[in-house]
Amino acid sequence: MILITGAAGYIGTKLVDFLSKRGMPIRAIDNFRVQTVSEINGVPIEKMDLTVEEDVKKMVRDVRTIIHLGAISDVAQCETQARDAVLINLLSLKYLIREAVNAGVEKIIFPSSFAVYDPRSTTITEQSPANPRNFYGQLKKWAEELLLAEQERGNLETVIFRQANVYGRSRVPKQTVVESFCKALLANQKIQVRGTGRQTRNFIHVDDVVWAYHQALSPSVRGIYNLGGEETLSIWDLAQLVNQVGRECLGRSVPVVRRQKGAFKEERTHFAAVDTGKIKTLFRGRKLKSLKEGIREYFLDPA
Repeated sequence: MILITGAAGYIGTKLVDFLSKRGMPIRAIDNFRVQTVSEINGVPIEKMDLTVEEDVKKMVRDVRTIIHLGAISDVAQCETQARDAVLINLLSLKYLIREAVNAGVEKIIFPSSFAVYDPRSTTITEQSPANPRNFYGQLKKWAEELLLAEQERGNLETVIFRQANVYGRSRVPKQTVVESFCKALLANQKIQVRGTGRQTRNFIHVDDVVWAYHQALSPSVRGIYNLGGEETLSIWDLAQLVNQVGRECLGRSVPVVRRQKGAFKEERTHFAAVDTGKIKTLFRGRKLKSLKEGIREYFLDPA
C-alpha cells in the first residue's frame, strides 16, 4: 500500500491519478485546508489531519511506502503563519516518521526544495551546501535532517526531492509564476514582474515531477536528488519567453512591467546552472518537457 498525503493538492491529485491508472494500491489523505477533492479515478480522498497523532496512526496501517506531500508550500505564508508552518511542515513529519517506523513502513519519499540552498550559489548540485535564507527553506532543511537521521539509524529508507519551480496543468490549479504570466497574456493584461526580475529560477513540469515520484518507488532509489529541469532563467526572461510563445500561438504579446511593491521580498537568487545528472537516472530515456512546451499548453488549451 502506498500512502499519499496532501493528495488533494497540486502535485497530489496528479500523482494519485497517475499511480491509480497503473493499478497501484493507494491510500490518499488530505486535510482539505486548500481544496476539497472527494475522489480521483475511483480512489477516495480521506479527510485526515497530519497534526493529529491518532489520525497519523490510522493512515500508516498496512502501508509500505509514504509519499509525503502534505505541507504549506507557499514561501510567504510560512513567514506570515509561522506557527502553522512549524506544526504542519515539521512537527507533523515527526509524528509521521515515528508512526511509520512503528508500523513497519519501508520508505518515505519527501519533497524538499531548492530553498534549502544558499541563494548566492551560482551552480546547484546535490553537494551544494544547504544554507536557507528564508523560513520555508529552513523548515525544509530541518525536515531533511529528521528523515536522514532515521535513515542513518537503519529504520527507514528515504528519498528527498529538492524541487525546483514546478509548473504545468493539474486538476487543482496553483498560482505559479508561469501560470500567472500566461493568464495575464490570455486576459490581454500586462505581465507584472516583481522587483528587477533578475532573480533566477529553474523550472520543471508537474508531469515530470510525477514521473520521478513513480520511479522513486523502486527499492533501489534512495538519497537526495535535485528535482529540476534543464532550463534556468531569470523571471524577466521568463516573461519574454511567455510573450514569444504568445505571439506564436495567439498572435499577440503584452507589455512587461516591473512591480516594486510587495509585503514579502524573496532574496535574489543568482544560480545560472543546475546539475540534473543524478535526477536523469530516474527518467531512463524519457525526455523532460521543455518550458516552451509547457507554456504552449496554457495557450492552446486555456480551459
